[in-house]
Amino acid sequence: MPKKKAGMTPEEQSEKFRREVQRLIDAGELIATEADDRFQALVDSSLKEPKASDHTS
Repeated sequence: MPKKKAGMTPEEQSEKFRREVQRLIDAGELIATEADDRFQALVDSSLKEPKASDHTS
């Protein structure tokens, strides 16, 4: 069985994410304002959709 990799702290995960986002922006693969708009739309749509666990039988 493969060994489990050492986990990162939440702060390390956040910093890694920020660096990757900046790398994508610098490479022209990500437009920050467009990403913000898409993320907000995703969050908004997830709040509108009823969850399966919300339905009682």
